[in-house]
Amino acid sequence: MSTPTIPSERPLPGATLNWLLSALVLALVPHLGRLPIWVTAMTIGLGVLRWLLHQRGAALPPRWLVLIVALLGAAGIFAYYGTLLGKNAGVALLSLMLGCKLLEMVRLRDTMLVVFLGYFLVITNLLYSQDILIALYLLVAVWILTGTLLELTRPGGGLRATLQLAGRLLLQSVPIMLVLFLLFPRIAGPLWGLPKDATAASTGLSDRMRPGTISQLSQSPAVAFRVQFNGPPPPPAQRYWRGPVLWYTDGREWRARLPGERPTGAEPPAFTPLGGAIDYTVTLEPHQRHWLFALDLPARVENATEITHDFQVLSARPILEVRRYRATSFTAYQTRIATVQERRRTLQLPVSVSPRVRELATLWRSSASRPEEIVEQALRHFREQPFVYTLNPPLLGNDPVDAFLFETRRGFCEHYAASFAVLMRLAGIPTRVVTGYQGGELNPLGDYLIVRQSDAHAWAEVLLPDRGWVRVDPTAAVAPDRIERGIQPVLDDVGEPVRFLISASDALTRWARQAGYLWDGVQNGWNQWVLSYGPALQRQLLESIGLGSISWRGVAMVMVLVVGLLLAAVTYTLLRRQQPKLDPVVNAYQHYCRRLARHGLPRLPHEGAFDYARRVAAARPEWRTRVLLITRLYVALRYGAQPPEAWRQQLERQVRTFRP
Repeated sequence: MSTPTIPSERPLPGATLNWLLSALVLALVPHLGRLPIWVTAMTIGLGVLRWLLHQRGAALPPRWLVLIVALLGAAGIFAYYGTLLGKNAGVALLSLMLGCKLLEMVRLRDTMLVVFLGYFLVITNLLYSQDILIALYLLVAVWILTGTLLELTRPGGGLRATLQLAGRLLLQSVPIMLVLFLLFPRIAGPLWGLPKDATAASTGLSDRMRPGTISQLSQSPAVAFRVQFNGPPPPPAQRYWRGPVLWYTDGREWRARLPGERPTGAEPPAFTPLGGAIDYTVTLEPHQRHWLFALDLPARVENATEITHDFQVLSARPILEVRRYRATSFTAYQTRIATVQERRRTLQLPVSVSPRVRELATLWRSSASRPEEIVEQALRHFREQPFVYTLNPPLLGNDPVDAFLFETRRGFCEHYAASFAVLMRLAGIPTRVVTGYQGGELNPLGDYLIVRQSDAHAWAEVLLPDRGWVRVDPTAAVAPDRIERGIQPVLDDVGEPVRFLISASDALTRWARQAGYLWDGVQNGWNQWVLSYGPALQRQLLESIGLGSISWRGVAMVMVLVVGLLLAAVTYTLLRRQQPKLDPVVNAYQHYCRRLARHGLPRLPHEGAFDYARRVAAARPEWRTRVLLITRLYVALRYGAQPPEAWRQQLERQVRTFRP
């Protein structure tokens, strides 16, 4: 006599294997551009080998061979990354081990393990991107993985039925997911340390600037941040978004600090507002740095660690996720006079400056009686000489300032800001370079400003007597349209002028732009209410439902209580569905019997329908006609061959109108 196969030893059906491999491919596809080519090839090859062996009914390779492949793969990953820990190495190791696990997947237990590792592989994609499209794509992968679990427990259910059931299960989990998302205590800061490579591969401004750094960044249309104003936005000429401030230069590179130099002491910034305040909210994309961007000049920024003496807004931790903060700025202002240390730093010059550059600065200084006149001569020089504003400037030699001013005369904003700053310092005017963003595109559908990486910009600040630090943008002297209209992030031939944004002239272009605004509005909502949902937004939610004073432990208790109630409701619903539905004829007759029981005439367990009717009629003769009619209808419907539907309707009507 053969022993029946227990579920844990049941051979893996071909349909289930196809389900599983399809789900794993979906989870792996976003990683293909991140993994080393050989890791991708090995993982896919192991999956194809597993499928071929199953199709041909061949035996799986011995475990010692699979172990050797796994060890060789792990050694290769260690040699490539220098570690087996961290984001990139960990994802590569997980992918390769999943491929190896497929070759020893025989029993149900092995398959369940691979499915749960597949869920984990899906989650790792969120370490690289939390974009709404990625989230929707990964939801499909989760859907297929859930279908695989169902196929394991109830094989042969059919593709459509299995997907429908998996979809219903995921929909049933949405209320619990929402409660956990909204009420899980949001604590400022990470719960654990992150590996070093968790903050890699992000675009954005740096605290160093050399020719080409900002022009390369400006070729990206990616969103840097979005701004919602509490009132009308300022005009384009006032939309300078302040970022890193650069003080030192060696002639090729500008930087915020010298190597080994410590940050200056926390000297509170001081300025006098000369106009009205502008209040706004910034939703900042992660850029892995400490600075927050604010409209020049920031007076107050919510949740900022400090506003430094040079008006940089800094966070205590790098911006690793979408950050939302409120700020107040003044576009018209007068700063304090610089300290002796600041004057010394902003007059620092490269070790070697060409004679032509020195002669030009000396000429301006000798012909001017005030610093403002020197500044104006420099701007006039850029405006009247044949300078070209281009995204693809020609390469410069060992002396970029000299080559740019007297030879190529073609550059992007960093070329103009850097050369202007050197000239002003040679003329004895303290000057520093400020990097950030300029402009922004107004989304009329959401009434907010979109600032992209293509809006990256560099300008200068000069120290003028009785006026403090004054912003000077030499790029505006060469290309005033840059300030008013913004640029198109299109790379042309070397030295070709920048293309500026123009208004849509045809219906198709206008429709495409409107569609772009609509999609950006969706992404903005995703950022505002999902990615930016942190302690502040959670506190606002709790205050709106009267729980503003509750501690995070109390929030956790509320979350557990609500989840428990939801689980109880789901359990009750499922149990009720499992109960067999009563025949409507039996249900109507039982309802009739309960009415009689309330009047002291309950039906006895051994009593038939007609016996019960005769006993009721003898006790209450006035009910005799209705009782006998209901009983005859019930017996005919219950035991008759093919009673008409009208009889059932009559029985229900007689029971409903029977009022003893």
